[in-house]
Amino acid sequence: MIDSLSIFLGGENRITLPFLAYPPLFISPAIPLAALIIIPNAKLPTIAKQILSIPLLLALVLIPFGFTNGNRVIDLIAGVLNYNLFLRFLELYWVGPLVQDRAAYATVESLWIDFWGCMRTFPQPAKEDTKDLKKGEVKVYKKDQKFYHIILKLLGSIMVTDIVGSYMNTFTGTELAQIYVDRPAFFLVVFFFATIILNSAFNSLGYSIQLFYCLAFEGGSYSSEQWRPLMINPVISSSLDNLWSYRWHQLFKSTWLAFPFRPVRILTDRLLTKKVKNSKSISFIMASIAVFVASALMHEFVIAANMGWPIYSRFYMGEQVIFFVGHGLGAMVENVIKMSVVKKLPKSFTESVWCRILQHIWVIAFGYLSFIYIMKGFMTWGFHHDTPLTFTRPWFNELIRSNPALLSYVGGNVPF
Repeated sequence: MIDSLSIFLGGENRITLPFLAYPPLFISPAIPLAALIIIPNAKLPTIAKQILSIPLLLALVLIPFGFTNGNRVIDLIAGVLNYNLFLRFLELYWVGPLVQDRAAYATVESLWIDFWGCMRTFPQPAKEDTKDLKKGEVKVYKKDQKFYHIILKLLGSIMVTDIVGSYMNTFTGTELAQIYVDRPAFFLVVFFFATIILNSAFNSLGYSIQLFYCLAFEGGSYSSEQWRPLMINPVISSSLDNLWSYRWHQLFKSTWLAFPFRPVRILTDRLLTKKVKNSKSISFIMASIAVFVASALMHEFVIAANMGWPIYSRFYMGEQVIFFVGHGLGAMVENVIKMSVVKKLPKSFTESVWCRILQHIWVIAFGYLSFIYIMKGFMTWGFHHDTPLTFTRPWFNELIRSNPALLSYVGGNVPF
């Protein structure tokens, strides 16, 4: 019994499954959860749905700890997906009914929008009269692009991911931690490259998803106004708020708005509304910090599942919390400074190029100093070594081998 349960410690204890068997396993709890939630409560009451959901929700959490494909990129996707499926269904079955006193029910359309809403805007009836729409009218988006426009963007993102990935593949987490201490200027260069590859890798995923949607559901054409890239060059962010609210990927925005943002905001407001004057502002701040905590726990979850609980708890536990909660607090401090200091400064400065430069320096410095906390666990685990894009890797390794002077600017993972 103890040996059989040890697989749920994660890491090397897990059962390795072939590729074709792995994806159906890690999404299998989500299918009945989705099927149950769309059943009208007149046919199946909330309490019955909640009871049936318990083992399925537990399965979502345990599967990444118990099973692996052997490919670390696929394991990363599985862990992230299951974590967010758990949060979304936990809100639908339990948090929403308990906090907002609503039934455990969702329409197929709402689940569809939840899934695609990270990239695609779904038109909703206008709540009031505007310049372009009257109340109740729905905006019609003009299709101005074809599927091959997506292909060009996808190929560009793949090319950048492959080239920069060949460089990042030479490093391990241990090496980068040492470079952070011994060669801080060089670590800044690596930090920029890491940001570039994250931008291109996420956009490769985003354009792939958009291409599928365009071909499968939009007849090969789409409205550019209706879609956004997953990542919008985070390296040029002007504030931490701009980084996380706009430029960073919004893959889980609908999930994290549903839980934890709205429940935390509602509960905090209920608790403080009769005790303090600015309860709504405080509840918004607490809800925003809760989203950063949710993101931190997602990253902690993935590292724990893939490195194994003993190694994770000894060496890496809490690093993701430091990174994400730190950024949440940094964004909060930014807003306080904007309201208390910046608005008192002359517009000749706040709207100048020097102010914008200072803003960019602040974001880069904050990201640079905190990057070690999010990077070390993932890079030590080595997920970046299993990327499927390896077209330029042999050429890049040969370039390094032929030019020994370049060795001091790469990591030690270059085969000779």
